[in-house]
Amino acid sequence: MFVGILTFHILLESSRSLKEKRGQIKPLLNYLHKKFNVSAAEIDYLDSWNKSVLACALIGNERHSLETRLGEIYHYTEINFRNVQFLDYKIRKKTIK
Repeated sequence: MFVGILTFHILLESSRSLKEKRGQIKPLLNYLHKKFNVSAAEIDYLDSWNKSVLACALIGNERHSLETRLGEIYHYTEINFRNVQFLDYKIRKKTIK
C-alpha cells in the first residue's frame, strides 16, 4: 500500500487579513475534499495573511497511479482557482507495509 502526499505553496495577493485568508482557503479545501475525495488541510504559514501551504493525501495500491492522480489534482485546482497564485508543488510517495 502507498501513501501519496501533494503539498503546494500558494500566495493570496488580495488577502489583507487572516479572516480574508480563511475566506479564500476554506472554499479551496472544500473543493479538494468534494471534487477529488482527498484529505486536505492547511499545514504551514497559519499566521500569515497572504501565503499558505496546503497538503492533500491519498492512499492506494499503485504508486504510479497515486502520483498521476495527485499531479492531476494540482493542475486542475490551479486552473480553477484564478484568485490564488500557485507558487510551487511537491509530490511525495511512501510505502506502508
